[in-house]
Formats: sequence, structure tokens, C-alpha cells
Amino acid sequence: MDYERFADIYGVWTATAASAQANLEFYVDAYVSAQGPVVELGVGDGRIAVEAALRDRKVIGVDLSPAMLKLCRQRAERAGVLDRLTLQEADFRSFTLAEPAALIALPYHSLGHLPSIADKREALRHIYAQLRPGGCFVFDDFFMTPQRLERMRSVQLRAEYKSAAGRDILLWVTSLVDEATQSMVVVTWEDEMDAEGTLQRRQYRKLHLSWLEPEQARQMLLDAGFTVDACFGDFARTPFNGSSAQEQIWVARKGTGR
Repeated sequence: MDYERFADIYGVWTATAASAQANLEFYVDAYVSAQGPVVELGVGDGRIAVEAALRDRKVIGVDLSPAMLKLCRQRAERAGVLDRLTLQEADFRSFTLAEPAALIALPYHSLGHLPSIADKREALRHIYAQLRPGGCFVFDDFFMTPQRLERMRSVQLRAEYKSAAGRDILLWVTSLVDEATQSMVVVTWEDEMDAEGTLQRRQYRKLHLSWLEPEQARQMLLDAGFTVDACFGDFARTPFNGSSAQEQIWVARKGTGR
């Protein structure tokens, strides 16, 4: 699993990602407003779930990575809200709940961790089955524009920080993008240097991701049985417009009769 090797830099990764900063309030508000059990798929290090727990919301967090779940527990312990989180090591396509959820969320482009259309369809069908009638599913996905693709393909200095030993570390990132398959390999590397700036260590990591086009996402939701309530182009809830959208953020609902 990609995140088993990615966990130790995940905090730096999200702290320097514009979308991660933008989505926090959106999802926390959704969790707090839900009338019933809340599930976060791809809970990661608990960045969103713990913030919701601090506002008295109990959250069920699902993640396939033991390393990320460990980070989530540690964050919740530090915040004093571990009793408000129920953590489950499971796949998006096979998690189980003690009772149907009022809200299931899949933040931070995490549907993209499922590589194929078939995998995504399976996940959406399973998510639908785990919701109560009238329950809501919210997720965001990359909205790929030529400008975003160009930026992803470039080599970027993502962050500069200190190691535990006090050495300077530079975190770099680029992506190998395959538009035909709507997939990419995000490649990161850390350069750790001594006091003279001499490279002492370089470590590479990879994330495998994919994305849906908006019409694909809409059709897959409908095929799974959902009614689409809204699609936003940013986390300020601006209605989606292909010429100005920064993200595609979907709000879908399970019918009350199913």
C-alpha cells in the first residue's frame, strides 16, 4: 500500500496542499450537521475527523493503511477525543457498519486510490448499501484542466523543513500523468542535507491515483442508485462550472424508498 511508506511525511504533505486546507471546514460542517452516524472513508491521520470530534461529533473512520490509522489514533489522543472515534481497517468496497450511516464522506480525492472504473463502481454500490434511506454521500475528485495537468507534470519544491535530527530536508514532487487512462503516479522525494548543504540521503515515494471526468462521476452515482443533490466547483459551494471550477465536489443522496 502506498500510504504505508507515505505516512511519515503525510502531515507535511497535507499542510502544504491548497485543497487540503480548503476542504477542512467544508467536511467538518457536513459532519457536524448530519443527523445520525457519520463515516469518513480514507480517514488518514484524522485531520478532518478529529476536528469534527472536537465539535462533539462521533465519527467512524475507515482506512486500509495501518500506518495511517496509527497516526489518526495518536492525533485523537493528543486532542483528547479518542473516545469519539471508531476506527476500522478496511477497503472502501467492503467496510461494514453496525448501523446504516446518515453521512458517508470520501474527502481529498480519495476515490482516486481505486485504480479502475470497475473498482469505483463497486465502491459506490457498496457505499449506497451502507447508507440509511435519505442518507448522504459526499466526495471530491480532481477536476483536471490543461493548467492543472501542466502543473502536476512539473517538478515542484513542495516543502522545506527539519528532520528529527535537525537536518534540512527538501520535499520535491512531480507526477507521471497518463491522460488516456485518467491515471497518474505522483512521485515525491526527500533530500536530507548536512549543515554544509551536502546531500546525505534521498528517499523516493510513489502514490498511484486516478480521476473521473464530471459526467463519468455523475453517471456512476446515478447507476449506483443515488440522486445527485449538487456538484460544486470549490469548497465555498460555488455551483460547478467547467470554465472556472477548481474541484468537482459531489453531494448525492440515497432515496427514502430504497
